[in-house]
Amino acid sequence: MKPKLEYTSNGRHGYVVYKDHTGELSFYYEFGGGNCVAIINVPSQAEWIKQTNRLLAELEEILTFVAAQAMKDQVKNGYYEIKEAWIEIMTR
Repeated sequence: MKPKLEYTSNGRHGYVVYKDHTGELSFYYEFGGGNCVAIINVPSQAEWIKQTNRLLAELEEILTFVAAQAMKDQVKNGYYEIKEAWIEIMTR
């Protein structure tokens, strides 16, 4: 199974659900303000294994996929920034 994202929404917040051949991971999001469309909360490197049951080696690949796909799905002309414990989806 190729990785994919699904979204559940509850007004101004919800979950981004990452799915791949291993299973799924849910990340809480909130809509942002200004040119920040959304903030997706993700486990820090220190918490990654405990919260996701995934290898630390998968962290960068999964978070990059989540950020790039969420931007593609939600923003026409934007960019993303991956921080220690969140991803910001931005418009230009």
